[in-house]
Amino acid sequence: MNNDLNKDQKIKLKKLFEKKDYSGFEQEVEKLGKIENLPAYLIMGYAGSKTLNPNSKKDDYLKSTILFEQIYSKNKSNLEALYNLIISSLKAETSIYVLKHLYERYEKNKEDLKVIEGLARIHFLLGNMDKSVQFFKKLVDLNPPSTIDGGRLTYLASMNYPSGINQSDYFSECIKLGESFDKNSNFKDFEKKTLNNKKIKLGFLSGDLRDHSVNFFFKDLISKIDKNKFTIFAFSNLELSRHHKTITSFYRKKFDEWYDVIDQTDEELVNLIRSLELDILIDLNGFTYGNRVNVFAARSANIQISWCGYNNSLGIKNMDYLIADQNLIKKEEENLYKEEVLYLPDIWNAMSKPQNLPEVNKLPFNDNEIFRYGSFNSFKKISNETIKVWSKILKKSNSELYLKNSGGYNKEVYENLANKFQNEGVDIKKIIFLNKTKSDEFMKDYYKIDLALDTFPYTGVTTSFQSYLMGVPVLTMKGFNMNSRCGESINKNLGLEEFIARDINEYINKAIMFQDRKKLSNLRVSLREKVINSPLFDTDKFTKNFSDILIKLI
Repeated sequence: MNNDLNKDQKIKLKKLFEKKDYSGFEQEVEKLGKIENLPAYLIMGYAGSKTLNPNSKKDDYLKSTILFEQIYSKNKSNLEALYNLIISSLKAETSIYVLKHLYERYEKNKEDLKVIEGLARIHFLLGNMDKSVQFFKKLVDLNPPSTIDGGRLTYLASMNYPSGINQSDYFSECIKLGESFDKNSNFKDFEKKTLNNKKIKLGFLSGDLRDHSVNFFFKDLISKIDKNKFTIFAFSNLELSRHHKTITSFYRKKFDEWYDVIDQTDEELVNLIRSLELDILIDLNGFTYGNRVNVFAARSANIQISWCGYNNSLGIKNMDYLIADQNLIKKEEENLYKEEVLYLPDIWNAMSKPQNLPEVNKLPFNDNEIFRYGSFNSFKKISNETIKVWSKILKKSNSELYLKNSGGYNKEVYENLANKFQNEGVDIKKIIFLNKTKSDEFMKDYYKIDLALDTFPYTGVTTSFQSYLMGVPVLTMKGFNMNSRCGESINKNLGLEEFIARDINEYINKAIMFQDRKKLSNLRVSLREKVINSPLFDTDKFTKNFSDILIKLI
């Protein structure tokens, strides 16, 4: 390794690292003295081990980030330290140690792909989605796609967030990705067979069979689907360490066959699924974390369908269908989706009725002079245009805005968002940030707000369902594609079209007009019953509709 260590020490450390015994490696390095005082190469090895160690916690990632930053600050020619700093910063979910360095390096070399991707991902972390898309686009332009990699998938996913990107722009980028896969794929061709299974073999591939929003929409379906007609297969692409004891146990009992596939290569997984001769394979991820897009791009089953986890096209020719409803995709727009659209009656998703729901409280505005707006969507969904609109509402009325990041608390993310509101001239006292609460306490946060404001163009789904359950209506904006019309579909299925704004001006005017104690009080007490008896929570009907469209495909 280096003359600073004797031969035996070098061999021992090398073996530990190569065996991926990172904890053992770190212990041996710590015996050598204070980490900050060790030679740079040893600090690099130690910090790298902390980043790679599966037993590392967030504090460990932060420690490795600080160490990499110290090394790079002393020697700006050490690009390996910078590149590792990007990785550790993302794992530590912090930008303060890396963002300045990335921009400095970018000014010197605007074609450093690792730096460009680092800037894209750091801005994605912070919720600066416009900047994230900007750098991802530059990355793709400089490095034409040859494979379907994580950076390109995140780029496509990020395009759903900012205003100003239309469906045509998004779709053209998707098509490029699909074409690159077809051009460079080494997978064996799939031979479609006429299957004569006694029951329809139906598989679901997901990285989200856990404590995740997908669970709210999936658990009743998988419980109620007719097992006399379907044999159900699960392919769980979830790290074992992230399994939820109760939820995982629940799902294992509901499936006829269960496969943990996180450690399988794409080729291994494709071969496994093909060997099972499924009639239908459904993707619950799209371009989100835990996806196995390559498995669908290669074709693993006779029929492949995208549903639930991602509300847009994937652009790959082997994804045959996309499940939507008439509110989400118009017939004349189908050419902007690679998949053939399967239209469900009423709504494209139905949520399981939560257990132990807290009672609906009375309207907070009845006891307050200040009107309370709220949004519990991911901060990534709060686009720059949304901030401008919400700021105008706050400045035009005696009101405040309650925000909670569905992704959890991150000081940098919260401060970044607060600064954006301040830049629009909003008194920061009008913005109340709520910390993430346990699932059983989450719904009670709706006690604090009078009217929910939907984000746009990326609208809420799970949070909107929950808001209505708690008697809080959601003001949404008309959209232009599947992803931006989820709020419309929800409100139309509830017969609450008045809470759909046609444009920004109407959104602002309606937000202020709905500061109406009588109207909102009446809605508060009646909404839950209305919602529970609507298509939003009629999982019996939804499961039948869902099953029927699958059966018709065989």
